[in-house]
Amino acid sequence: MKLESRHPRPSRRPRAAGFTLIEVLTVILIIAILAAVLVTQLRDSEQASRVQTTTQLLAKLEAAIKSYENDQGSSPPSSFTSAQEVANDGDNVGIEALVVALWSKKYEAGGLLEDVRDQLINMDGDSSPKQLTDFGTRELLEIPDAFGNPLAYIERSDYGVGNRNYLTLGEEGEVRSAATAFKNPRTGQYYQAQTFQLISAGLDGAFGTEDDITTFDRD
Repeated sequence: MKLESRHPRPSRRPRAAGFTLIEVLTVILIIAILAAVLVTQLRDSEQASRVQTTTQLLAKLEAAIKSYENDQGSSPPSSFTSAQEVANDGDNVGIEALVVALWSKKYEAGGLLEDVRDQLINMDGDSSPKQLTDFGTRELLEIPDAFGNPLAYIERSDYGVGNRNYLTLGEEGEVRSAATAFKNPRTGQYYQAQTFQLISAGLDGAFGTEDDITTFDRD
C-alpha cells in the first residue's frame, strides 16, 4: 500500500498587481519625450504658418504700393515731409510714412487693404502734431506682420539711410534694431533698386538677421 506524502504542496501565490517604480518612471519618461516632440512640432508648424502668412501680406502690400505708384506717379515715401511736422529720426518711421500715404486724402489704400487697415498697430505709441490720415486720430500707425511686429518699408530714395530704428517685440522682450535696405552680395547693388523694399523682422523680431522675410529672393 502506497502512502501519500504528508508534506503540503507549495502554493503558487499570484504576482502582486500594479507596476514597479522603475516601470512607472519609464512610462513617465516616455510620455515626457513624446510631449516634448509634439510641442516642438506644433511650434514649428505655427511658425511656418506665420512665415507663410507674412509672405502673403508682403505680396499684397507690394501690389497695393504698385497700384499707388500707377495712380500717383511715384511710390509712397518712406520719410515724412517738413509740412507733416514729424521727425524722421524716430522709431518705425518708414512704415508709419507708408500708412499715412496709403490712408490719407481719401485714397484708402486704393481699396485693396481693407483687412489690413483693421489690423494696424502703434508699437512705439507715438503720434503726429496734427492729423495726417483719414482715421480721425493723430496716432502714427504701423502695419504688423503675422508675428505682431511692424513691417519695415524703405523707398529707394532712403536706401542709404542707416539710422532708421524699429521698435519690435522678440521672444525675450523689446527689440530695437536698424532696418536697412538689403544689397545683393555679389553685385553690391540694392535689391529692387528702382522701387522699394518691404521687410519683416521674422520670428526673432530683429531686423538684419537671417530670418528676415522679404518679397525678393536674397539667396
